[in-house]
Amino acid sequence: MDVQRGQTLIVFTIVCAFVLLGTMALVGNTQVLFVNADRADSAALLAAQAGASAIDLSELYTHNRVALNVDDAQKRCRQAGNSQPLVVSTDCSVDIPSNTVTAVVVQRVQLPMPLWSDFETVRATRSARPAYGGAAGGF
Repeated sequence: MDVQRGQTLIVFTIVCAFVLLGTMALVGNTQVLFVNADRADSAALLAAQAGASAIDLSELYTHNRVALNVDDAQKRCRQAGNSQPLVVSTDCSVDIPSNTVTAVVVQRVQLPMPLWSDFETVRATRSARPAYGGAAGGF
């Protein structure tokens, strides 16, 4: 008597369903992380460029030298970075010798199909320098 016919087919179907659900979760989560990594990168670029626009006008007019106003650069950088959606924090630093503003943006992303945790952290770093023309550094 063959009472247990088809048992292997049912187990195989259940295993395939779990594999399909796991694959869908991985693909969905990866896609959301890629999109939000791009958003964090854009927010970091915007913040760095905003900070790099804080040129010290007194230094420019008196010495014909492009230098950043450190306080204003950090303020502009933080404002631009934190104005973006989903941004948890924006850390801005100004390197005076190289006239460079560096922005680090951190976002917390909610995953659509959580496998190990509901949220993941995405971080992006960008740097910018003031844009100016001329050999002497003037406009």
